[in-house]
Amino acid sequence: MISFEPISASAMKVVLSETLTVADFRQLGPQIDAMIDRSGRIRLLIDATEFGGWENFKAFEVHSGFVKLHQMYVERLAVIAGHDWQHWLVDTLRMFLHPEAKAFDKGRESEAMHWIAEP
Repeated sequence: MISFEPISASAMKVVLSETLTVADFRQLGPQIDAMIDRSGRIRLLIDATEFGGWENFKAFEVHSGFVKLHQMYVERLAVIAGHDWQHWLVDTLRMFLHPEAKAFDKGRESEAMHWIAEP
């Protein structure tokens, strides 16, 4: 399940909980697209502390396509990681994706929020 809330006109907090489904990305897509249309470049704070994987392989494929399609519009990506492997994943993705990305430990949301908001 994905929930989201705007932080500012060009930043959004996205919370990943339980398992992600294809429908989650159909719900998130229009919100992200509207923010990109308004601001051009956006910043995302992703709370992955309760992330439980994907419902099935199709959900993983849709998630991967969503990232590929939108990553060029993301200026900064902060991930609040609940597991060590999420830190490793952010470090690896930083080599391949466009946005500046940084992982933060669970409980450091205020630090991540500050990093997303700074100029």
